[in-house]
Amino acid sequence: MPSRFDYLDGCKFCVVFVKVTDPVRERVALQCFRGRVSLERGRINVVDVNGGVFTLPGTAMNNILPSDGSSILKDAEYYCLVKVDDSIDLVSMN
Repeated sequence: MPSRFDYLDGCKFCVVFVKVTDPVRERVALQCFRGRVSLERGRINVVDVNGGVFTLPGTAMNNILPSDGSSILKDAEYYCLVKVDDSIDLVSMN
């Protein structure tokens, strides 16, 4: 049975993790996870060049959008925003 997400299979994808750092001043921290989509048993997995995998949570599946050309998305064809809990620290790979 075809999935409503079949069009994503193999596409370049960017998961943008969003953490609210200061709600009063409306400040957020962003971190991206980029890779290609692999569909498995109704789940959307994003696999990076090193083999790392991030499975999109169900809450993010309705927020998948085509790239708007923003520089943060780089060459991704699609992206979604995933809110990060306050207890999770974003880290830089640099």
